[in-house]
Amino acid sequence: MKSHIAKLGLFDKNGREHSIRLEEGVNIITGRSSTGKSSLIEIFDYCFASSEYTIPDGVITENASIYFTIISIKDAFLVLARDPERHTRAFFRYDLKFSSNLEINISYFEDDYFLRLGDFKSILGNFLGIDIVDTDEDLELKKQRNKSKGRPSIRNMTSYFLQHQNLIANKHSLFYRFDEKEKREQTIDQFKIFCGFVDQEYYIKKQQLNELFIELEKIKKQNNILDESKSHLSEKLQEYLEEYKIIVGKPLFNTFDLQIISNPKEYLDIIENYEIEADYESNEFIKRLNQLNFKKNEELANRREKIFRLNQINSTIEYARKYENTIDNIKPLEDVRMTNSECPFCHHKNGDLKNESNKLSEAINWLNTELLKTPLLIDSLKPEKRNITKEIEFIDSEISFLNRQIKEIHKINEELKRNKSLEEQGLKIILQIENILEEVIQINNKFLDQKVNNLEFKINSLELELKSKYNFKQKLEKAQKYINKHMNRLGSNLDFEKTYKPINLNFNIETFELYHQRKDKKKVYLRSMGSGANWLYSHICLFTSLLRYFCSLQNKCKIPSILFLDQPSQVYFPTILDTSTTEFNPEILKKLENKTEMIDEDLKAVTNLFDQLVDLCNSIQEESGFKPQIIITDHADNLHLKNGDFEELVNGRRWRGKDSGLINFSKMN
Repeated sequence: MKSHIAKLGLFDKNGREHSIRLEEGVNIITGRSSTGKSSLIEIFDYCFASSEYTIPDGVITENASIYFTIISIKDAFLVLARDPERHTRAFFRYDLKFSSNLEINISYFEDDYFLRLGDFKSILGNFLGIDIVDTDEDLELKKQRNKSKGRPSIRNMTSYFLQHQNLIANKHSLFYRFDEKEKREQTIDQFKIFCGFVDQEYYIKKQQLNELFIELEKIKKQNNILDESKSHLSEKLQEYLEEYKIIVGKPLFNTFDLQIISNPKEYLDIIENYEIEADYESNEFIKRLNQLNFKKNEELANRREKIFRLNQINSTIEYARKYENTIDNIKPLEDVRMTNSECPFCHHKNGDLKNESNKLSEAINWLNTELLKTPLLIDSLKPEKRNITKEIEFIDSEISFLNRQIKEIHKINEELKRNKSLEEQGLKIILQIENILEEVIQINNKFLDQKVNNLEFKINSLELELKSKYNFKQKLEKAQKYINKHMNRLGSNLDFEKTYKPINLNFNIETFELYHQRKDKKKVYLRSMGSGANWLYSHICLFTSLLRYFCSLQNKCKIPSILFLDQPSQVYFPTILDTSTTEFNPEILKKLENKTEMIDEDLKAVTNLFDQLVDLCNSIQEESGFKPQIIITDHADNLHLKNGDFEELVNGRRWRGKDSGLINFSKMN
């Protein structure tokens, strides 16, 4: 979003203003240490709804009454402010009538414009175009979490444009606020929102889609239960058809049971007026009885083999446990004395005892090693024991089933002895088959196949709609390619170490990880890239490319076109050493570090960095039609730039003198 910070500063407790004016493009605030340069990024962060008061303790915090920032945005000015005495409130005012010189006094900050911090974040978010209030895609997960994801937070935007002094050359961390897992995940997830890829309608449709998936899953489960019932009825039908064949001597239907189950009404009609004609000369029952007895004998033999193996395992386990207990109960010798024996006649000393003792020692060591294996032996046998036990249980169930079938065949003969004809017995079986077929018809009527088809159609339609209207995954892939391209374009002009030339930085848009990919395709992540200069340039390449990408999206992007870089030259000239009240002197700073041989090279690298940032702003203006704003707070000064005038970029924001700084002591006096 086209915008820039126009003014940033504070009012002291006597109502005096201490601030700086800023423009589009590169803005440099230079000066010695402890003048308030690094406080500027903290003041802006505080005014941008930070719940933490992180402005460095000292002169500024002792004198500040109101912190404020004025942002030029949407052809007007947005004034944000904080009063540290009212930490839970923030000032919000959109002003269309600001004078061109941005004059302001402390009376401007009326009480009625101070809002609760939560309301302030919501209103500022709406002002920046964040009109999404619910980012949950799955209401079922939301219910399980007992917590809503809520609306996107403007605080997550700051990760994209604030690079603090302790972050800008950090090898372990790239983004501000990523030390907290929840904030990291939110910032990554909300990237598509800040870039304008999705809106509230997207999340509503995603919720509808997930609800349809849940409903479809429930219906499919119901159908699966019905399928299991049909499968059970099919098994019973097979038993009755087999029994009918044994009784009557011929099959009831010349087809398979699965075909009957698939079309139960047709076969129900067939047997409705079916006349049974038994074949009294059939030997079908004898064939079936022999088959069952043969199968039963096979199962019994198999069961005995399993029982035999199970007894072996139990015996082995029992023996191992007894052996372990016996060894544990043996009391070890506390003291052993060994002496060589001597012949009473010739007094010759015999060394055989020593040799035997060595053999005994080796045997003991071997035994100890074997004893250690005892628990492993027991544990290794337990899974096999469990599997064999299950196999025996299954064989027992099979034998029981075979016994029932054999009993049914003998029962047919018993019924004949009681004068029940084969036709009567066959009719009884047909009645059972009728019951099964009627039950299958009822189950078929309960199937919700049409509803499944309707849900699947709705799901497909909704997925196509989401893909055609949003397709943010494809947009994220394009964003990643764009960012990587411009990172490496800028990186080719920066002073990376020779090992990383040509630089090949890759930013993963899904994980927000950054790495250099070597020619052999090996990934070298930031933490492994060596010196501070490599870490600094990696940060610079990534965040300027993100800035360029946000600008390319024009007003679709919700993130302000601003980038704060705090002390980028510190990897070459440590800021803590620069206390001179007259000038920035790189030679003195290098002497303090005992690195005088690096003066020219390091100064050239810093100058090149500033030059590249100026060129970047001009390039973005050509591409997007407006200049972004890059605010650099640094102690480097009087650089001879090729792409701009250093003095114009500083524009009076030089805090080098004794009383100069964000707090103007001449005003105080």
